[in-house]
Amino acid sequence: MELMAQGRTAEIYDYADGLIFKLYRTGFSAEAVRNEFRITQWGYEKGLPVPRTVKRMDYATRTGIVFERFEGTTLLSLIMRQPELLETLSSNMAAYHAKLHTVQDEGNTLPSQKEILKNAILRVSSLSEVERARLIHYLSELPEHRVICHGDYHPDNVMLSKDGRQHCVIDWMTGMAGDPAGDVARTWVILKCGKLPDDTADSVREGFEQARSYILQHYITHYIEFSGITDEQIDVWKLPVAAARLDEGLSASETEHLIQFVRDRLRTLDETI
Repeated sequence: MELMAQGRTAEIYDYADGLIFKLYRTGFSAEAVRNEFRITQWGYEKGLPVPRTVKRMDYATRTGIVFERFEGTTLLSLIMRQPELLETLSSNMAAYHAKLHTVQDEGNTLPSQKEILKNAILRVSSLSEVERARLIHYLSELPEHRVICHGDYHPDNVMLSKDGRQHCVIDWMTGMAGDPAGDVARTWVILKCGKLPDDTADSVREGFEQARSYILQHYITHYIEFSGITDEQIDVWKLPVAAARLDEGLSASETEHLIQFVRDRLRTLDETI
């Protein structure tokens, strides 16, 4: 098999005509692989713009998923290649996200957003027990919804076909049901302080650093326009989402940035009481 791409959690191989093989790295959670297969399959059956799952498959000591190939390019790559399209592509990203958020998980098929965030926060050792308890209480008071949420929606997880007529949202291992405002808050946190994979070309890394604030600005503005959700509704989710992201084995610089953000927000809550 020919290696096509790789990231922190998996490698992507050319498997056969019209198919790719996503092979997860050694030691990666088998439950997360099963979740991605199940949730992507569910989304495909719902008619969502997701890749068709073919099968789960082991390879040596590792496991992976065979997907139908989507011929296209990620929005991140397109933005880096054609920066003049930044606003248009950021608007597209917002429109696709808002469209996902019109689908309800009526059968309670997907994991709960609040449970996922709660469990992640409880595992964050860089926060004190008191801070974790406060975050869990804060999270419990946020709105309850059962809308489909991606859980890791950003421009490198959205692909556009060559003719621009179709798009595909990939990497559904974090799929969940919850409040769409919380899903948008996750995107905000990623775009605000996320780091690109280590093997990213220097030119792409530099371009992203220059463009990230503009991508974020246009994405949020257009998402609010398309969805009717307010900036205030999104903002209240940033604190628990940022805290939960600390459970993801981030770089030292991103971890430090997020801890400072979380503690600043907690301090602001104290001042408003």
